[in-house]
Amino acid sequence: MPEVIAIARQGLAIGGPAEVGFDKTTLPYIPGSTLRGALASVWISEHGIPKASHPRREEFIGLFERDIRYGPLFQDGTSVVPLTATWCKYPSTSGCEEWSADAAVDGDAGTCPHCGNGTDTGKGEVSGVRIRRVLRTELDGDGRPVQGRLYARHELESGITYRGYLTGSHPWLQQAREIWLGGRTSTRGLATVEVTPEPDEPAAPVIPASARADGALVVRLTSPAIIVDDAGRPALDPVPEILRVLGLSRPAVEEARCWTRPIRVGGWHAASGLPKPTELAMELGSVLVLRFREQPGPGSLQRLAREGVGLRRIEGFGSVQLNPPPWRRAEALPAVAVPAQEAEPSALAALHDHGLLDDELTVRWLVSRCRLVLVERERNPGYSFASLFEERVAVFFDDAQADVVAGLFASPRLATVIPLLEQALERLTGGEPGITTGGNP
Repeated sequence: MPEVIAIARQGLAIGGPAEVGFDKTTLPYIPGSTLRGALASVWISEHGIPKASHPRREEFIGLFERDIRYGPLFQDGTSVVPLTATWCKYPSTSGCEEWSADAAVDGDAGTCPHCGNGTDTGKGEVSGVRIRRVLRTELDGDGRPVQGRLYARHELESGITYRGYLTGSHPWLQQAREIWLGGRTSTRGLATVEVTPEPDEPAAPVIPASARADGALVVRLTSPAIIVDDAGRPALDPVPEILRVLGLSRPAVEEARCWTRPIRVGGWHAASGLPKPTELAMELGSVLVLRFREQPGPGSLQRLAREGVGLRRIEGFGSVQLNPPPWRRAEALPAVAVPAQEAEPSALAALHDHGLLDDELTVRWLVSRCRLVLVERERNPGYSFASLFEERVAVFFDDAQADVVAGLFASPRLATVIPLLEQALERLTGGEPGITTGGNP
């Protein structure tokens, strides 16, 4: 299968189901539906909306509605913790720290064999993900923070490589492109993506031998799966769907066991500007063990590995891994020394060094004009603050001080400087920033 390699040039805010709150989370990976939507947006920008009369409409349908299945992308160095993962919940010895088991292969373990304490299990989380939390605040008309309007957003860090796979190939996908992934794409989401070319005669997926002593088939979900029963209702039993893909009937199964948990999956349809329907699904990392009376053929297993299970597979749902290696707790990685970096100077350092924080009137003028510049920059990114220099800078500041003030007005850190200037003004006025003893600046 072709490998997809994406490098995040900006932070990625990957949303899931709608949520209300001041702390907006991000998914720990890039779903196939997000990758598919981003590539479709690029196609439309290159060729136009694929209406019924569009000469390349069939190409669009083949790429995004029929022939290609887009799998999830994961950060390098991360791994999915399956629901069968087991480890000591309260480790008290080195043996506890090192011990782990996979219930799908090793059997259930209710207690740690080293200390006898209880165990904990995986929940489908992705371990090792690098995420940053960005705090924002609403500004009023004067550019000042509004009380009680602080909020935070989590985003996947920039500069990191993400990898995944496609099922199928198309010449249009062979060119490296810039795409926008996730939400807040005015300031977030830029990435470069490249798809490795598939050989002219692609090899069939290799199905590893089962790690179980009885040779039972182990199926692990590598993306959430949307399963429905015969009546179309959401279901958490994947056995009928897997048997359908394998071309077997229920009597062919001697024993089946499933580890799963329900989640809700949703998203946003950018083309229509509407939310996607929220579906009940099986969590990423769910595991099913099947012991057959009638063994499926190699072709059937390869079809299962290639096509996955459930609904909306074109969007990346329901991808599976057959007979994966038993999960083991990763060994602690050796610490890597990070070269020391020079700390970024304080936002007020240059002002202090040039004596611009010593006079109350000067600081009041700076606070007032910084607010003005911040508001005008939000309204018009091309705003010029040259007129402000005629107002006072040329009279009270020398050339070096004027250069510092100009750098302050142009700084991307301007919003963070204003509260610091207000604190400096409080110190000059004895804690009463609204009272001045001099003229009006």
